[in-house]
Amino acid sequence: MKANESKSKAVQQPRRRYDETFKRHAVDLTLQGHRRVTEVAQELGVPESMLYAWRRQYAPRPDGGGGRPRTLDEAEAENCRLRAQIVELQERELVLKKSLGILSETPGRGMPKSRR
Repeated sequence: MKANESKSKAVQQPRRRYDETFKRHAVDLTLQGHRRVTEVAQELGVPESMLYAWRRQYAPRPDGGGGRPRTLDEAEAENCRLRAQIVELQERELVLKKSLGILSETPGRGMPKSRR
């Protein structure tokens, strides 16, 4: 049993920690399109699944959202932008309601008489 215990201890390596700069650089390498994610993962010596997790965290979103805000300043700026967008959409909704009301009014009898 002691031989098995020594083998399992030799196989286990300490868990590596990666800083944010390394993670972002790795994600950038995968987004350039020159190499596949598996190739980049092998070159950097990280598991492919970890690289995909970093992509979910750091890669820009297709909708332009850029992911969750990372700092308090970014969150406050996003809140300000979203509040302005809400006001704009509420104004549009009001205009549409008014125009719908005007268009759905039933006209009086016939056409108005012209004054000549």
